[in-house]
Amino acid sequence: MNRRPNIIITSLLTLLLACAAQILAHGGFDHVTGTVVKLDNNVLTVKTAKGDVPVTLDAKTEITRSDKPAQAADLKAGVRVVVDIPEGSKTKLAHSVKIGTAAKAATTEHDTHK
Repeated sequence: MNRRPNIIITSLLTLLLACAAQILAHGGFDHVTGTVVKLDNNVLTVKTAKGDVPVTLDAKTEITRSDKPAQAADLKAGVRVVVDIPEGSKTKLAHSVKIGTAAKAATTEHDTHK
């Protein structure tokens, strides 16, 4: 019995499923990840590893922090964000903006003996 064709078919199906999972995980959106530079006239500028990216916000843009509704006023300089833009969008109109949690300040032990 020749099992080679079964192994090849199984391998190809596994590869196809892995690729499909990556495509579906993307959800049809391009992601802009970085820190807020500024928000001016509904244009959010995000500093990414590749440079500044301007993204337009509108009334339909969903802004959240920790999966709870947030406001455009929360998009202050230095805040980490992930912006979802429909794939291939030429206008870069944001579908959603997820605000990252603030980094906790480092704590140190202080000598309390005086």
